[in-house]
Amino acid sequence: MGISRAVRSFAVAASAAALCAVAPVSAAVADDTGAVITFDRISSDAGGDGTVSSGQKITGTTEVTVTVHADPGDEPTAAVVSITGSGEYQGTGTLEQTFALHPGDCLPSCTLHATLDTAATRQFAGAAYGVAAPLVNDGANTLHVEVNSPRPRTVTADAVVTVDNGRPVVTLPDLPGDDAWTHHQPVGLSADGELSLRATATGDNGVSRVHYFSTSGAWPSPVDLTAPGSGSTWTTTLDTSAVPAGLYAGDVYVVAYDKDGRAGSPVRAVTLVDHGFTITPKLAGVIHPDETPVSVTYAYPSALNKPMPYNFNYAYPVSTTVSLDGTAQATTPVDAYTYQGNTAGFLADLGRLPYGAHTLTFDSVDNRGAHGRVDLPVRVVSEVTPTWTEGFEDFPVVGSSWKFTATTSAADGVSRAEHWTVDVDGTAVATGSYPAQPSGAWKAAATGVHEVRLTIGSQFGDTTVRSMPLRVVAATTTQLTGPATSTYGRKAAFTATVAQSGGKPAAGAKVSFQYKQAGTTTWKTRATLTADGTGKASYVTTARYNGAWRAVTEARNLTWTSSTSKTFTSHVKAVLTVGTPATTAIHGRPVSCTAASSPYVKGTALRFQARQKDGRWVTLTSATLATTGKATAKIAFSHTGTWTVRVYRPGTTTLTDTYSSSWTVKVT
Repeated sequence: MGISRAVRSFAVAASAAALCAVAPVSAAVADDTGAVITFDRISSDAGGDGTVSSGQKITGTTEVTVTVHADPGDEPTAAVVSITGSGEYQGTGTLEQTFALHPGDCLPSCTLHATLDTAATRQFAGAAYGVAAPLVNDGANTLHVEVNSPRPRTVTADAVVTVDNGRPVVTLPDLPGDDAWTHHQPVGLSADGELSLRATATGDNGVSRVHYFSTSGAWPSPVDLTAPGSGSTWTTTLDTSAVPAGLYAGDVYVVAYDKDGRAGSPVRAVTLVDHGFTITPKLAGVIHPDETPVSVTYAYPSALNKPMPYNFNYAYPVSTTVSLDGTAQATTPVDAYTYQGNTAGFLADLGRLPYGAHTLTFDSVDNRGAHGRVDLPVRVVSEVTPTWTEGFEDFPVVGSSWKFTATTSAADGVSRAEHWTVDVDGTAVATGSYPAQPSGAWKAAATGVHEVRLTIGSQFGDTTVRSMPLRVVAATTTQLTGPATSTYGRKAAFTATVAQSGGKPAAGAKVSFQYKQAGTTTWKTRATLTADGTGKASYVTTARYNGAWRAVTEARNLTWTSSTSKTFTSHVKAVLTVGTPATTAIHGRPVSCTAASSPYVKGTALRFQARQKDGRWVTLTSATLATTGKATAKIAFSHTGTWTVRVYRPGTTTLTDTYSSSWTVKVT
């Protein structure tokens, strides 16, 4: 121990290391970088001369000697010598020895002697499991020295060693290594109803047994794996049907024992228990053959249904097979967007299905091999198709009654119109049931476009809706006014007034003025005019002959119907004038009288008439109209007195009766 001041140990790990001494030595004083640590000697039960070398082998009790160099500005207050397990397995611990340092202990240097028991064990997860697991794993480890000063400043030094206590080692060949743990791929063993467990065990002192156990009461009771006939792989099968679904990352372990009954380090068997999931196709019981694709949702138990991105480490469907009556219809493959981390669901393409009653089976398998399945009874039907036979061949006129009729048919030969409703603008006008075919009557009360809808319900609950637009147009009325009698060769004006239903003027209507001459049967259009804002159109013509007039309003597409006025009879009288007639005469002596009339018609006789006391007109004489348009007659008065005289041109088919103005003659 030397004559240096003693150094007290704070604590000794489970190795029960002995209290060590500190002896000052004459090494060089450290500079301002802090204390300087050097390893002087490492020796153990493995033998050797204690020379420090990288990766040197240590076994059992291990003695470690280090020297600490310091200066007054960095005097150490404490030091720790330790060795920590690799962390590869559960249950690893740390062996350490702590030293309290007083002022002057390490000026200019001091030597620390630590004793660590690398073969120390501790009951893993408590005494209930009976596993005395080593605190330090066999294999590559690090001796670590840490020196603290009050500035504060910490200085460390490490020495790589290989621990070899001959403990058995167990590995799980089906469990990916640490480098397989990512945020995007699930790792670990997979279990559904059972877990097939394989373990490879080796050891310098042989392997007597390989033991499975779990710290979770939900898992099966501990059991020894079956020894191999040859080789080093041990096996067993665990019934996991009663284990709740979830990821068991720190619950299941496998440990190997050597021939002396010493346990190695327990290996954690990260296991995902996946009993499958439920899937729900969003599809009605009655479908049409081309209703594809169908949306399918799936749901895992809450223990596996994690939000992104954690769900990537669990389970998700990778393919779905859709079968029709046991025969595969389609398979939807996996892709990252559709499945991985997408818990909303996916699409399955059914293809075109045959008519009739069938069973659709949706079978989804996830990345762990678990299945979700549902059998869905469906009936594939065709829609009931209507064919309008009446109601859309023309435009109804406002105020009229309109009838709709339709026939129905179905491609599947089974579906029929079990119930039907005809409505116009949402108001039902007719309903009926099989075997009656759809029909209904409707009164067109308003102009404009109306929606006629036929709703058909089949006996399977399937619904077909067909809508058709129907335009209702206004009716028009046309009235014609004009002169009842016109004079040959003079102007005659006719006016047509056109109104829509409800009395609204038909502004812009096209109106044809048609004429039929007396004695003929053919109407001839004399003019076509446009009605003004008041619905009026006027036509002016030269009167020629007797005839009939009418006004015809054209239909305007999608607006109003055509209409024709009542026939208006117009008479035309000839022009008849008398030259300066004699106003006096002598009884018994004729006077001459000349009348002019147009138009000239060969053979036309003008009658010279006198009015009797009873008001009757009697013909005194007549004269034939010459080509000059004149006729001269000699009038003899039978008695004296004052006579009232006129000229009369008898009417014909083409001209009406014409009378001249009357005059008086005083006869003496």
